[in-house]
Amino acid sequence: MKTYKSLGLLCLFTVSLPLIAQVNWKAPESIDAKKNSVSTASGKAVVVTANPLASAAALRTLEDGGSAMDAVVSAQTVLAVVEPQSSGLGGGSFLLYWDQTKKSLFAFDGRETASAQANENMWINSNGEKVPWRQATTSTSAIGVPGTLALLWEGHQQFGNLTWEANFKRSIDLAKEGFLPSPRFLRSISLAKRLGVDHSQSFKNLYLPNNSLPKEKIPFRNRQLASTLTRLAKGGVNEFYHGKVANKLINDIQVYQNSKNTITTITKKDLANYKVQKRKPICRKYRAWKVCSFPPPSGGGVAILQALGTYELLSNKNSSGEEAMHWHLLAESLRFADADRSHWIGDPIDWRIPLEGLLEDEYLKKKATAIKSNATKFHPAPGMPKGSKSLDLASQPRTSSGGTTHLVVVDLQGNIASYTSSIETVFGSRYISGGMVLNNQLTDFSFLSNVSGKPIANRVKAKKRPMSSMAPVIVFRDDLPVLAVGSPGGWLIPHYITNTLIGALDFNLSPKELVRQKLLSVQPDYTVLEENGNWSSPNANIHQELVKRGHQIKYSSFSSGLAIIQWHKGSWHGAADPRREGQAVSLQIE
Repeated sequence: MKTYKSLGLLCLFTVSLPLIAQVNWKAPESIDAKKNSVSTASGKAVVVTANPLASAAALRTLEDGGSAMDAVVSAQTVLAVVEPQSSGLGGGSFLLYWDQTKKSLFAFDGRETASAQANENMWINSNGEKVPWRQATTSTSAIGVPGTLALLWEGHQQFGNLTWEANFKRSIDLAKEGFLPSPRFLRSISLAKRLGVDHSQSFKNLYLPNNSLPKEKIPFRNRQLASTLTRLAKGGVNEFYHGKVANKLINDIQVYQNSKNTITTITKKDLANYKVQKRKPICRKYRAWKVCSFPPPSGGGVAILQALGTYELLSNKNSSGEEAMHWHLLAESLRFADADRSHWIGDPIDWRIPLEGLLEDEYLKKKATAIKSNATKFHPAPGMPKGSKSLDLASQPRTSSGGTTHLVVVDLQGNIASYTSSIETVFGSRYISGGMVLNNQLTDFSFLSNVSGKPIANRVKAKKRPMSSMAPVIVFRDDLPVLAVGSPGGWLIPHYITNTLIGALDFNLSPKELVRQKLLSVQPDYTVLEENGNWSSPNANIHQELVKRGHQIKYSSFSSGLAIIQWHKGSWHGAADPRREGQAVSLQIE
């Protein structure tokens, strides 16, 4: 008989509660200081999530004989209780899942969809101007049909070992009995208040009773959510999309809509017609590895594979070993990938995306040729990949960052889940139904449907899924999985992950070193270095060297929440990003 030993369950919140910085729509969750400690774990089965309570629940599921998919269901339902600012059953998700028995990789798309009555000018006001982003996030028009519960159900039907109901036990208990609010939980409520909550009395009743934050030393309870979770545990997917939970969700939205005279919102028919899409993962060789991620409507997966492809070509050509050269080539690779992401990616039900052309070798060689080793290029134009000649599109401005979470799991059988979930802005729309936070994911569409008469690929359209930056990744060596990673962070998700993959595959950094390394990001016209990163070394001043190449440098804190597991010397090793409150835990066979 096997016995199991759980490691990494000690939960210590050591981050102090700083003053909230001015709200930045480009990165609204950039509010956590980087901790000195890193949560790590290693073993035959490893879990890394964004919250210690979710990690503990997922590990208990594995101890009970659950699969990696069971652990995802357990972790996500707990995150809906303890990290509602980032994800929940009122949002959407992407899942990459490696089935060890079948030796197959699956991609499940649980992204939110627009209502059947949505129209391309829904974010244009009566004056013909774009609705301000912050105002849009408070509109019921921003709420897409949630897909997370459907994805969890589909995944569980195919890969689950335990009963569906068993995976809800810990989340129901936490919602009923309560949990001690973490510093990040309280900061996020304060940030939501600054973004605007006056439109949602239900949010204020739950998260700001008497206009005050929940008390740090008093368990926070969400009894309405406990009731909803109980119904879903017993009724499954039909309860969410056809049952009493569905009826309440739509009725609540209609009440909110009537009070605001909003024109468009989702209906019972929209909810009943929701379907998870099973997609083909996109993969590309990077040196000796095969890197796989999520296809459109994710733009993040394409951006990662493109950036890695151009970086590989450029670094092979410029193999001086100079640190500043690495950062320059990375920045340019990200910037050129972003140009294509803004131009070509949307939901494939609307436009035929030239996906193969965007990832082919010859196309990336052309992009690499346009990148100079001694000079940056601001606002690079999108390329013209094979299959794009008939598409006369316009590029869209960047979308905002938002409330997102990522988790990775490997179980004792070797099944692996890399799972990213979101409700968009911090606490989504801030509307609540049945204790669930409802997303504002439709603000991820371009607010403009066209520019100078040319349509935008990510325009609003009925039943369409907005482009996402979420990009769960699994890496293979000799057809075996060796690494799984992902992150929250809105538009910057592929930047964080590309930084991490190069660190792992080129520089042999451990998971602990990867989540602690300094990060670089880009905007079209400047380069962003992480605050508190050590950008000077005995051999070079990276800031100065980048400026010499024409970079306009800005510094910022980053809201990455990297979750990583990596195979090394017969064990899986996991680490959680110290910029948030995540935890890595493991199961040992004794």
